[in-house]
Amino acid sequence: MVLSVYERRRIGALAVFTLMALTVISFGVGAGGSSATTTTTTTIPPVVEVDIPESVILGGPPPIAPIGSAAVAYPSSGGNSLAGKATFTEYGYSSRPVCFSPMTPVGVQLTITNTNNGRSVTCTSAFGVNVPAGVTLQMHSSQFTQLADLIDAPIPVKITW
Repeated sequence: MVLSVYERRRIGALAVFTLMALTVISFGVGAGGSSATTTTTTTIPPVVEVDIPESVILGGPPPIAPIGSAAVAYPSSGGNSLAGKATFTEYGYSSRPVCFSPMTPVGVQLTITNTNNGRSVTCTSAFGVNVPAGVTLQMHSSQFTQLADLIDAPIPVKITW
């Protein structure tokens, strides 16, 4: 709906007049109104612990008290191994090759075996902060090429220590 200029001016003038009238009326009631004020106070009785009712089970059977202990998963005792994915980096090469893995103990000798072709290589475990998501192990590219081509990364591996 499109209003003409005349109608818009008329609505604007009516709005200004209404605001002025409401202002005058509110000041008139405030100045000439009664000066008596009423104060209401509410007191809350203190809570006595004797008055607190016991909890009630609203439906279903009563709860059974737990007996025994929870099931706990223990690691297998068949050696220390881990399956995951490996990729490469240009960092971490020294006379003793280093592999970065947040999931293996730091400082131990790791044997990494490519599960696709059976090739393996050894390296020393170091904690890797910048290991990409979804990757278990990151090794230097010279070591990675002993397991697979660089374009195959990430590859499935078995890590033993």
